[in-house]
Amino acid sequence: MRFLWRLAVTAFAIWVTTELALDVVVYGGNGSWWGRVLTFLGVALLLVLVNALVKPFVKIVTIPVRILTLGLFSLVINWAMLVLASWLSTKFDFATLDVGGFWKTLLAALVISVITAILGGSGKKKGPLP
Repeated sequence: MRFLWRLAVTAFAIWVTTELALDVVVYGGNGSWWGRVLTFLGVALLLVLVNALVKPFVKIVTIPVRILTLGLFSLVINWAMLVLASWLSTKFDFATLDVGGFWKTLLAALVISVITAILGGSGKKKGPLP
């Protein structure tokens, strides 16, 4: 159930990012509103899988750089995961994520990260207030 929530939140974050002027466009699903929803869910699935499979390895490898930059290199890692998901989406027919230049894509990755962090929560169950 948590995976489905993460998928929905990521799809929403990608949709919000496409509505901003950040040169992020999702192609596919033309015809009906549910086709567009499925397209955004497909791109979100791709981004969630990239973040789950590739990002932990990249974060481990880049520990010294992240320490030296006081964690700011994490933005570059998020940018790289978005660009990787964009490249992988070109391999599929139903949905394609297209990103622009470095700075706009970096800002788009920041927007997606913030939205997923806020809406996704920590994933831990919280008890009632004391």
